[in-house]
Amino acid sequence: LVFVTAEVSPWSKTGGLGDVCGALPAALAARGHSVVVVAPLYEPYDDVHDTGHSATFALNHRDETVRYHAARRDGVTYLFVKHPALERGGGAKIYASAPGRPYDDNDFRFALLSLAAIESLLCVPWGDLFFGGGEDAEARRRNARFDAAPVFVANDWHAALVPVFLAARYQAAAGEAVRPRHWAPEGARAAVARATTVTIVHNLFHLGIFPSHRYRMLGLPEENTEWFPALRWRWNDGGESMNFLKAGLATSQAAVLVSPSYANEVQTNELGCGMDKVLRSVGNFGSEIDLGVFNGMSGKLKGIVNGIDDEEWNPATDAHLPQNYALDGDAFEAFSYAPHDENRTVVDARRGKAACKLMLQREMGLEEDPDAPLVGFIGRLDQQKGVDVLLECVDDVVANGGQVVMLGSGDESLERWMSEKEAQHKGKVCAWVGFSVPVSHRITAASDVLVMPSRFEPCGLNQMYASRYGTIPVAHATGGLRDTVKRAMGYPFSPCDARELKRALRRAFACYREDVEKTRKIADGGVAGAVDSRWAQKRRRGMEKDWSWAVAAGKYETLFK
Repeated sequence: LVFVTAEVSPWSKTGGLGDVCGALPAALAARGHSVVVVAPLYEPYDDVHDTGHSATFALNHRDETVRYHAARRDGVTYLFVKHPALERGGGAKIYASAPGRPYDDNDFRFALLSLAAIESLLCVPWGDLFFGGGEDAEARRRNARFDAAPVFVANDWHAALVPVFLAARYQAAAGEAVRPRHWAPEGARAAVARATTVTIVHNLFHLGIFPSHRYRMLGLPEENTEWFPALRWRWNDGGESMNFLKAGLATSQAAVLVSPSYANEVQTNELGCGMDKVLRSVGNFGSEIDLGVFNGMSGKLKGIVNGIDDEEWNPATDAHLPQNYALDGDAFEAFSYAPHDENRTVVDARRGKAACKLMLQREMGLEEDPDAPLVGFIGRLDQQKGVDVLLECVDDVVANGGQVVMLGSGDESLERWMSEKEAQHKGKVCAWVGFSVPVSHRITAASDVLVMPSRFEPCGLNQMYASRYGTIPVAHATGGLRDTVKRAMGYPFSPCDARELKRALRRAFACYREDVEKTRKIADGGVAGAVDSRWAQKRRRGMEKDWSWAVAAGKYETLFK
């Protein structure tokens, strides 16, 4: 399996793409697969070494040479492509010199990455990287044989030209595949000739749109062949551009979106970003969508929910929490476990969440009220996340005895509105404009309810973090939220408006208060036994569910086979 990506955590990350490409390959390696991740070397990394191998290929009307650096971690080989066009710094500098100012040559930069990923199979001694082959070249070559055709996993538009280049330049119909200008491991050429591609779409709103006159820079066949129509993107005003993601989806054997519901939604005109026809025909070139002619591929579009890092997001070991806890913490009550503080104990979820709630109320300047339902929100402040819908409900939450804590930044008007609500409801509402990883963990643990009113959500992670921490999600039933927030462990609502969110929160508050009352009766000695309220059952189901990447990896494995 060869993952090709613009980001891979912990080396490069601007969002969820880096997290996925840092976690999914390791989960697949744990299942016994040979996994490589190919990504740009944006800047020097301490744990990455120069392999001494390079590749030269034609791009932008000249020869380009890249050099490969590598690291080995968690059973995965990470291969980093070094080239001057890629070396512009990490973080916010990956795609743009400044916000809203993307690099003019991003088409060249990521075409280079796609070609470098394919060429890596033809010049890097994989036996040496995977198994530490012998010192002499022959030993390395003996260890570098290909026993199976590789599957390329192209992530988002940045890697979408991998299947295009494979088909046009390495698997040409006439059989004249491009010959490498360097030694190739045994079986590598034949393996590349049989390689297949799966494209994962993490964010459909970034398509990789570039001027059509840049087509010749790619070194693909002339415009009068099938390849230019594969890339062509027609605008409503009659203009044309290139669309990298469209071409990648058309030439891949399969495509994955990050939840089953979102995979269905994007095939509609409303949520397809103009790509709905393309997504309904993944792998199938057809004249009705002007993709050109390409035979032998059957269209496949799948939805697979992302996993979460269940080591980072574990309430029993989370270093950011004032009190660690587990679902059945009674068994751990006297067990000093948390590695960050040997004097800490792990208590049951009810007591642990109560302790976290009290400390967060103090930290955020909220009234210290253990019985007040605490509503949390963590996310980007924009229309997509539905923050305006939540803000319309804040008065109702407070009127019903609740508290609200919000963490996020983004749209300045929403930031102001959020701050105004805090000023209006001092001691009841806290608005933290900005972002903090430790605070996000503490809000997740301390909240009774986590609200996700997203208008659309390809996958979403916060709802899974919340469930793992015993916090009940209240979420708009869209995309990945529809697939992960079930009534058995949360409160889905639809449509996405203030009226329906208020109704969902009121139902959650009623269930929460039933649990508080039962707990009080037990504490007063009026009822024997443990609390088994509807709220406690929802919490248990969420904490017991396996949200890890191992589950997602099993589904990807089935697709790859």
